[in-house]
Amino acid sequence: MKPDESIVPVFGIDDNNIKHFLGTGTFVEQKPFLVTAYHVIKDWTGKFVTVFVHDLQHVYQLNVVIVDPDADLAVLEAPGCQVSQNIAIATTDEFLSNQQIVSFEYSTTRTVGKSIHLAPATCLGNITRMLNMTDKYGKAGDGILELSFPALRGASGSPILSNSEFQLLGIVIANVEYHLLPTQIESVLDEKNQLLEERKYLLPQALAVHVKHLRGMLAKLR
Repeated sequence: MKPDESIVPVFGIDDNNIKHFLGTGTFVEQKPFLVTAYHVIKDWTGKFVTVFVHDLQHVYQLNVVIVDPDADLAVLEAPGCQVSQNIAIATTDEFLSNQQIVSFEYSTTRTVGKSIHLAPATCLGNITRMLNMTDKYGKAGDGILELSFPALRGASGSPILSNSEFQLLGIVIANVEYHLLPTQIESVLDEKNQLLEERKYLLPQALAVHVKHLRGMLAKLR
C-alpha cells in the first residue's frame, strides 16, 4: 500500500486563488469518493481542491456530495481524478481493544507566505477503547474509537486503518484529554495551607468516528 495514492490533503481556495490547508481526506470505494470530517470543510465558503504528493502539478477540484453534521462526516468527489488505489471499508462494527492501527495524515503541513509545504506523517498505535460519547459528540459519539496517539491540528479527517488489511475503521475528528494521575498533578500551598497553584498534566488521545456511520452515507449514493 502507498498511502499517498489514497490519502490526500484538503485545501480551500480563496478569492485570490491562494490555497489554505484544511485537513486530510481519504479516497474510498470505486467511484471514488473522498471522505473527511465535516468540520474540516463546514466553515469554508469557497472552492475545495486536492493534490497528490507524488504529482503536485495536477490540482483536482472537490465537490461536496453529501454531509452528515451529526456524525461529523463529509463525502466529496473529484471529477476527472484517477485514483490508482482506494481504501476498502471495514464491514464489521466490532473492533478489538488494542487492535493495531495505522493512520496517515498531513498535520505537520505548514504555510509559508503563499506556499504550502506538505509534510505527510504516519501514526502507528492501537484502538484503546470503543466509547459512547453521544452526550458530547452526538451521533458521532456512538461507538467512537479512542486511539493510543493524539490528533494534531490538520489530522482531522485522516483515516484509521487496520494494520493488517488496511481497511477503513474510522475518521479522526477530535482529541480527548485525561489527567495523568496521581503523581502528575502537583499542588502548591501557602503557609496557611491554601492552594496557590495546581499543575495539571494532560494526556491527549485521538477520537475517530466509527466507520458504521460512513457506510450509511455511502449507501445513499449507490
